[in-house]
Amino acid sequence: MKTSRRNLTWIMGLPISVALAASGCATKRYVRNQVGEVNQRVSKVEAKTNEQIAYVNNKLDQNIAQVKERILTTDNRVTETAEATQHANATATQAMQAAQANESKISANTTAISNLDAAMNYTLIERGDVTFGFGQSNLDNTAKAALDEIIQKAQSSPRAVVELIGFTDPVGSASYNLALSRRRAESVERYLVKNSVPPRNIHIVGMGKEKPPATLTAELKAVDPNASPREFHRLARRVYIRVYATGLAQGEAARTDTNP
Repeated sequence: MKTSRRNLTWIMGLPISVALAASGCATKRYVRNQVGEVNQRVSKVEAKTNEQIAYVNNKLDQNIAQVKERILTTDNRVTETAEATQHANATATQAMQAAQANESKISANTTAISNLDAAMNYTLIERGDVTFGFGQSNLDNTAKAALDEIIQKAQSSPRAVVELIGFTDPVGSASYNLALSRRRAESVERYLVKNSVPPRNIHIVGMGKEKPPATLTAELKAVDPNASPREFHRLARRVYIRVYATGLAQGEAARTDTNP
C-alpha cells in the first residue's frame, strides 16, 4: 500500500518536474534573448557613440590645426610688420639725418654766398660795343681804339670781369651766324688778352642772329626814327661789351661804328 502511494506520488510529480524544467529552460532562453538584444543595442549605441566621439575628435583636431595655422600666420605678419616698422624707422632716421646734413650744407652755402656777395659785389663800370663789316670778324682801327679805353678801365680794377656778347644781322643760316657771332667775340677777347687783360676775367657768348639788346635799337631810333633795315642790320653786327668791378661806380660807355 505504501509502495503504491510512493509510486503514485512519483508519477504525479513527474509531470510537474518536467513542466518546471521546461519552464526553466524557456526562461533562460528568454533571458538570453533579451540579454542578446540589449547587448546588440548597447553595441550599436557604443559604436555610434564611438563614431560621434571620433568625428568630434577629428573636428577638434582640424579646428586646433586651423587655429595653430592662423596663430602662425598672425605671428609671421606681426614679425613682418615689426621688421617693416623697424626698416621704416631706420629709413626715416637716415632721411632725417640726411635732411639735417643738407640743412647744414645749405646754411653753410648760404653763408658762403652771402660772404661772397659781400666781398664780390660787382657793379657795372664800363660798357661799349664794337661793330663789324658784313660777314667779317676782324677788328678795324676804330674798334681797337674803342677797346683800348675799355682795357684801361679793366686794368684799373684787378678783379674786373669783362663780358663779351657777339651778334650778327639776320642774313644767313642760324648755324653760320652763331659761329660768326662767336668769332667776333673771340676777336675782341684776343685783343683784350694781348693787352694784359687776364683770360680768366673774360667771358664770351655767341648769340648768332638773335635780336640785339633793345637799348641799342632804341638809341638808333632816337638818332634816326626813320632808319632803314640796312641801318638796323649794321647795328646788329657787333659785340656787346660790359665791364664789372667790385664796389666802383659806373663809367662812361665806349662805342664804335663802322660801315659795312
